[in-house]
Amino acid sequence: MGSGDPPWITLWWAMSIPSYADAVRYVRRQPRINTSTLADGLGIRWGVALDYLERMERSGVVGAIEDDGWWPVARSKDPPVARKPSAAAPGKGATLRRGSQPAPEKPAETAALPPPPSTAANDQQQLMEKLREAARVLMAERENMQKLRDACRLLIAEREAWKRRALAAEARMLTEEADEMDRQRFDALRRVLARELHPDYAPADRGDMSLREALFKSIWPKVEQIERKGRSG
Repeated sequence: MGSGDPPWITLWWAMSIPSYADAVRYVRRQPRINTSTLADGLGIRWGVALDYLERMERSGVVGAIEDDGWWPVARSKDPPVARKPSAAAPGKGATLRRGSQPAPEKPAETAALPPPPSTAANDQQQLMEKLREAARVLMAERENMQKLRDACRLLIAEREAWKRRALAAEARMLTEEADEMDRQRFDALRRVLARELHPDYAPADRGDMSLREALFKSIWPKVEQIERKGRSG
């Protein structure tokens, strides 16, 4: 493992995966079993639990799967065989009656042979299965992490793009508001100049009519020139 893996990956590698024999011992304590119960009870993946149950069905540990998804756990129904009592051998100093047969000697009981130990090949095969399963889980988790990283990068890029659009829209809105305020101020100034300098608005009793007319003719073309530049710009 690399030193850059997260702590939960290191802890997960240190944990041992329950073997098929552990699963059989767990199942024999249950009246019925399904995949989720076995996976939760042993802390294994759902696919591993399903593989164990299918092997148990082939070996007769559980019966055929029922319609509700549960396997019935097989129970041994044969009663224990009672051992027949053997005739006791005569004790030391016992006298046999005339014509009686001596009691047959009790045959020596043969010691039960222990179950053959698991061979090194089987142990190695189980270990390799655990390692392959662990490698598949690790690769799947790394693929999920890479997908999450890609999704995060995409979200960040989209966020920055929307941020730039929002700033540009805000700048355009501020510019339009400033232009509108300038137009309103210019229109107000234009109306004031027209009202104060145009000869038509001058009182009839005032003698500065010629002066007002001269000022209007001098200033008003410049006002119209500024207005035309604002519209064309």
